[in-house]
Amino acid sequence: MKWDYSRKLETGLLKDYLEMNITGVEFLKETIEKIELRYQTLREVCFKNMSFKGGIFDNVFFTKVKFINCEFLNVNITDSNFNKVLFSNCKFTNVSFFDVKIDDLDIEEGVVQYSKIENSNINDGKIDGVNFKENIYRHNKFLNLEFFKCYFRDDNFIATLFNKCDLRTSHFEGVRINVDDLIGSTLSVLNMMEIIRDKGIELED
Repeated sequence: MKWDYSRKLETGLLKDYLEMNITGVEFLKETIEKIELRYQTLREVCFKNMSFKGGIFDNVFFTKVKFINCEFLNVNITDSNFNKVLFSNCKFTNVSFFDVKIDDLDIEEGVVQYSKIENSNINDGKIDGVNFKENIYRHNKFLNLEFFKCYFRDDNFIATLFNKCDLRTSHFEGVRINVDDLIGSTLSVLNMMEIIRDKGIELED
């Protein structure tokens, strides 16, 4: 990721901005319950040590936004767009992404578990050191993503296409995935052995 803010961010409380577009603000150490953010733009914003519990982001446009040490629990994100977004050491539990478009994504470590990603497009970026557990992916398109040292455990991929993705350093355990949906991406022999083993096929020399 090669972008930064064009200005020094001012510090604010998110509750004071819930009904307006937000530009050039940093939010720190808040717990936000049942957030409702709709039809808004967040531009050059940083969230640090924030906890979002319940609620919805609906038709929100995020550009040049960083989430650092944040937690999302029981949050729904629908019909939203992300452009140039960083998630660093964030945790997602029971989060739903529906009809979401993400361009220029950077995820540094973190956990994504018991969540759903549906009808979404994620293009261009690096996902580094993320643990995925028991997520459902349905009717998505992933393009030009590097999954670096990620771990997928008991995830279920349904009609989710990986195109020009690099999965060589990641690991799969108990994952349900259609091998044809990986055509056009780069995997290691170990990747394929893990995926095939989960289908009940053993390879021998």
